[in-house]
This record gives sequence, structure tokens and C-alpha cells, in this order.
Amino acid sequence: MKSLLSAAVLVSSLLAAGPAPAQDKVKIRVGTHIAISTHLFMQKKPEVLKNMGKTYEVEWVRFAGSGDALPALVAGKLDGALATPFPMFNAIYQSKVPVTVVHQLLSFGFDGHYDDAAVVRKDSGINAVADLKGKTFGVNAIGGTVEQGVRIIARKNGLNVDRDLTIVEGRPPFLPAMVRDNKVQAAVLFQPFYEEAMAKGDLKVLFTASDIYGGPTDYVFMAFDEKFLKANGRAVRDYVEDYLRAVNWSLDNRAEAVKIYAEQWKLPLPVAESYLLTKKDYLVRRDGRLDAKAIQPIVDALAANGFISQRFDISKHIDLSYLPK
Repeated sequence: MKSLLSAAVLVSSLLAAGPAPAQDKVKIRVGTHIAISTHLFMQKKPEVLKNMGKTYEVEWVRFAGSGDALPALVAGKLDGALATPFPMFNAIYQSKVPVTVVHQLLSFGFDGHYDDAAVVRKDSGINAVADLKGKTFGVNAIGGTVEQGVRIIARKNGLNVDRDLTIVEGRPPFLPAMVRDNKVQAAVLFQPFYEEAMAKGDLKVLFTASDIYGGPTDYVFMAFDEKFLKANGRAVRDYVEDYLRAVNWSLDNRAEAVKIYAEQWKLPLPVAESYLLTKKDYLVRRDGRLDAKAIQPIVDALAANGFISQRFDISKHIDLSYLPK
């Protein structure tokens, strides 16, 4: 009888307490970029995702490049962001904010895929990197890996960068016009701006990212604040799973994906159709994997040219366990 009474009291207490509260969704603040088309598809096609709105939600913040995004993460304004080696070094070794790479975003030059290209006017008389002496060069963001790459290849070709070359910042959509108007004589172009700019026939490629680093690279990747990862591992795994769902949806439903992208960024549909999610675009891997060996040459070049104070092993800052099994 005593045990029955005890059980009754227990059941009564549980009923009074009501059902256990649902776990709060984790907000993930993500720094993105116009070239990261999968992030747009995550926003526009939530129905193909499994976990968004259930275990996590995303606050998207768009940046001109990783040179802007990583400092925002260091300042505590983001939890994860597109990253490249130079600002990643600054985060870890100067600002002392540990960040970890969890998956690939964009790879350059693999299997014929797009390789970030520096362009000049065909009538500029600039036919080699050495011809840039005394010229002005446009990049998306001062302090990012693109700027450092320009400096590296200029030095390889005998230029004293501080004396012979002026590097200025311009918004990516406007860099082609800056070249045409001779406000800069060369600029590195991202997709989608490269495809639209080259369609007019008055620009030519001077060099690519592979020319700088000796081959294809896993150039852009997704990095998270290590403290956020440790505190919210499940939410990040769910986010990464959804990211890959969006990658695979876009590759399998290209026509719809191209239309979404063109409408969002006000691109002529024929321009978007001509390159997006083809080999004219950056390589986005279905499985999200990357290889430290395809990033390390960038790190080594930055160290050899004095842009970072020490060489570091990028593999020690990669954790692919957040990818689906």
C-alpha cells in the first residue's frame, strides 16, 4: 500500500510539472558572401532542409570577403564565417581566438573549375605581371587573402609592391567597371562578376589563383569559433548536414537553383545559366570535404613573403567530424 501511495504521489508530481520543455533552438550567426550560393539556397529553400527551425536558426550576415568576415567573428559578432588562411592566422595567432575549419566552401582550379582570375583591359598593354609596374590594382577587401596573393605574385615577378603597385579596395560588383574606366588597371574578379564581365569581350585574364600557389586550392572554407563549437556541437552538426542537403539539392535541381540565384542578385538569367553550378563556377563538393594539402601552399606562401609571422600547420585547425557520417 505504501508503495502504491508513493507511486501515486510520483505520478501526480509529474503531471503537475507538465511535459519537459522543448530544447531552445540555437541561433548561429553566419558570415557569408555572394559567391557562396549554397547559403542563399538554404535561405530560399528551407523545405529541403531537415534541421533548420528545429534545432537551430541562422542569422545571415553578408561580407565583401573573408578579410571582413573573420574580424567580425573575432569581435564576437559571428559564430561562423567563410574563411581563408590569412585572416584565419590573424584570428588564431594575433587575436588569440581559436577557430576551427569544419567543411569546404569553394575550391579553385580543380578539374577545370573556376579559378579566381585577375583581369585587365585587352587594350591596356598589360601582358605580364611585370607590366603592372606603376599601376593600380583592385581587390575586394584590403587585408584578405586576395590582396596577399596579388602581392605574392607581384614579388615573384620582380616588383617592389609598396613602390611599384597601388592596391585599392572596391566592391566586387563594381570592379569590372573600375577596370573598364581605368580607375584601376587590373582587378581580381569573383564569380558571378567574372562571367558577366568577360561576356563583353573587352577584358582578358592576366593570372589566376593557381598561378600564385602552384596549383588548385581548397581556398575558401567554413570556420567556427572553437568555443561555440564546444558549446553547440549538435546544432553545428545539424547545420552542416543541412548545408550539404542544400548543396546536393542545387546540383540536382540546377534550373531552379540558377533562377533563384539570378533573381536574388539581379543577374541576367542567361549569364547565371552560362556558369552557375557548372565547371565555370567554383567547385563545391557534395560531401563538403577538403584536404589540408590543398590549403597549406597558401599558408606557406604567406609565411615566405612575410605576410604572417610564422608558418602554421593548417591540418591542426581542421575538424571534419562535424560532417555527416
